[in-house]
Amino acid sequence: MIYYLLLPFLTILLVVLQTTVADVLFSGWLVLELSLVVVIYAGFRLDLMKGIVLTFLMGFVLDCVSGVPPGLFTLIYLLIFLLSFFVSSRIASEKLYLIALFSLVCSLLESLLLVLLYHIVSDIDMLTNVPLVFAPQALLISVLSVGFFYAMRKVEGLVYGKTRQSPQRTGTGRISAKA
Repeated sequence: MIYYLLLPFLTILLVVLQTTVADVLFSGWLVLELSLVVVIYAGFRLDLMKGIVLTFLMGFVLDCVSGVPPGLFTLIYLLIFLLSFFVSSRIASEKLYLIALFSLVCSLLESLLLVLLYHIVSDIDMLTNVPLVFAPQALLISVLSVGFFYAMRKVEGLVYGKTRQSPQRTGTGRISAKA
């Protein structure tokens, strides 16, 4: 219950922090998407209901802060969460190079969806920004995701006394029975 009470506040804090840090470090040139890394982590480690709630709130807050068309990041983050959730049964989250590769693919997928939707809705051509902005951003997100997964593994070790193993799913593994 405390998870659902603290989640809106922590989500707002994370989105404001990532926006502020990106503006300070990169002067608006590059976006530091810690929220995408959290969504990918949620897909690998949380059950379905908790992950969907986290992802929806993360996308909603990012939509409110960034000024994009309503629901854009919410939809993209839900798609990436579901992709992460189903891919997590196929790859081990302990192998950090696979996490980096998957995060790179998710970041490029998000960028591609943004470029396509802006082109369709607003007739804005952002294809020239792909090699200059989206490629370094995807590389940064893949490096940050490796660091985040490693740090969260260490935090789990401190909290639980040992690192929690990824659940082995036979079809319904992490789907919450309480939902």
